[in-house]
Amino acid sequence: MKMKKILFGSAILILIGLTASLGLLTATFRYDDISEQEYQISLKKAVGIFKKETNKTKVQMVQFVPKEDVQQQTNNTFQYLFVDSEQTLVVNPTTGKPAVRSSKLAENQPFFDIKKIYSSKSPQKAMKEAVKQSGKRNAKVRSWVLLMKSDKLYYEIKLAEDNEESVLLIRA
Repeated sequence: MKMKKILFGSAILILIGLTASLGLLTATFRYDDISEQEYQISLKKAVGIFKKETNKTKVQMVQFVPKEDVQQQTNNTFQYLFVDSEQTLVVNPTTGKPAVRSSKLAENQPFFDIKKIYSSKSPQKAMKEAVKQSGKRNAKVRSWVLLMKSDKLYYEIKLAEDNEESVLLIRA
């Protein structure tokens, strides 16, 4: 019986050591790169939720950003924000649950038809492209915004490496 406890304890220590060496212990507790993160509600599904909840077809921008009121940001605190002239519809990417907030009109930001999202590249593809374009090995995607610039749809992707942040525009 004592031998079983020793073997079991050793196995647990080896498992903990292995996960720690691979950096997996803090994976869900820190705000990290979202480019590899898969969410249950994709951008296209979130567009469907927006259309169903608001009966609108135009927005100024779609953002994928962490919640502001959370003290410790993690990959699980992100949300889709559909910003139009009257309100912002917030969609939880895990549950799909919508919520409405008041919004301020972003000046000089044109509206676009959300149908364009269906024919644009996925956020994951745009984020990978941004990381590659940055040329930084350890660059991590922090957030993205889908918006119209010069009559074209772009992802504005915020990257961070160490203490340095940058923003790249990737054609959607």
